[in-house]
Amino acid sequence: MNRQRGIWQGVAALAASVLCLAVLWPRAPVLALDEFDQGFYLGIAADMTAGHGFTDGPLFGQPGLDGVRPPGMRFAPLYPALLWAAAQVDPPFAQAMACVAAGLGKGPSNCPRDAALVRGVQFALLAGFYWLVWWTSGRVSGSARVRWLAFVISLLTAPFLVRSVNETMTEVVALALVTGAIACCVEARAAARPAGWLLVAGVLIGATALTKPAFQALYLAGSVAGLVLAFRRGLWRPLAAFTLGGAAVMAPWILRNGLTLGHFAISFGYDSHTLVQRVSFNSMTWREWAMSFLCWLPDGSGMGSQLFGRGVCTKFMWNESPDTFYMVGMTTLMQETVAAAGGWEHHLGYLLREYIIPHAVWHAMVSIPFALRGAWIDHYWGFVLAPICAVVTWRAARRGDAAMLLVTLPGWFMLALHSAVAVNQVRYNLMLVLPFSLAGALAADAAWAKWPLWRGTARAW
Repeated sequence: MNRQRGIWQGVAALAASVLCLAVLWPRAPVLALDEFDQGFYLGIAADMTAGHGFTDGPLFGQPGLDGVRPPGMRFAPLYPALLWAAAQVDPPFAQAMACVAAGLGKGPSNCPRDAALVRGVQFALLAGFYWLVWWTSGRVSGSARVRWLAFVISLLTAPFLVRSVNETMTEVVALALVTGAIACCVEARAAARPAGWLLVAGVLIGATALTKPAFQALYLAGSVAGLVLAFRRGLWRPLAAFTLGGAAVMAPWILRNGLTLGHFAISFGYDSHTLVQRVSFNSMTWREWAMSFLCWLPDGSGMGSQLFGRGVCTKFMWNESPDTFYMVGMTTLMQETVAAAGGWEHHLGYLLREYIIPHAVWHAMVSIPFALRGAWIDHYWGFVLAPICAVVTWRAARRGDAAMLLVTLPGWFMLALHSAVAVNQVRYNLMLVLPFSLAGALAADAAWAKWPLWRGTARAW
């Protein structure tokens, strides 16, 4: 009876996710396909469609004498492959993609914005993500009320997240994959045979890394943590399943890159490209460092402008002004460091040796406001829930609540990583929606339990 009830509740949660997104989706903006980073992936997919294989795309790959770009590995393969597959069965999208690829680097285009199949897939993945929030919250808390509270809290972000459905970028795919991996790890703790769940978790983390290469760090961290637990508890088989699952997914691509391009890695070139942008912000003064906390509040530059005058936050923004930290990193600093390093081959090592390791403390200090900026998901939604989640994580660590830590620590880990190696943005940290929602639900449930009507019925946390 309880199992049947749980199934119907799961169906209801999925239906509610779909209904909520279906109401919001038509109102979400549809950007031109050459805006932001969409052209990176569309250009590669267009080369694949033309039979040229996986390249670095029109913006980063130079064609040879035959007009064909050579193989590349600047970007991870999974998302361009998804776009390529969609183009095979969606002719309007294939035409729009070819138009965008032909015009990349030549200014704004008037290309069509057709991408119905890709957006439909991303809609389904986002609906699945909200269902995973519902399911995982229930498994961790053991409370039906907390499960539904977390689900409702997470759906408050739907007007914000649904915008990503209409963008041909990696965010929704990576979000669904990494959340699925976390859900599998949570289930493995209660399963009689956890190896199967951990194998699937490893596969999903590996696929996430093939979507956004930064997630290979989460895979490595999970494997190291598994190794430690294996030594302490002797759980070699199930924990090895996680490592092997991820390795099996990533290995073919890494071998391809090593044998074809000489680099046994998921990607090459884009890491130092993003790191130099981040390093540029290390040139800020103490006063500018303090100002960044204000300028990167959820209201944008509003608070800083009100307190210290209009334009005080300009250097921290994305605009094309040549003196912003971002544009200096994109132009002057990038050119200088690539030349000093002796080319892209040595650029990453040069940045680490000359700009980060000797100034590690200051780099870490500058990473703090970057982390806060990346945590403000959907503006004040994240601003309110981030400190609550920090408290919940601390309490879980003190009492050894492994299930809760499986939900919270991956998001905090990736937030810290993105803050240290890239110009951190909210869209890099959407996986925090799950732990923030669960933490908010637990806090609401604890407050609810203090009311006379509910005292004694809520689960202690």
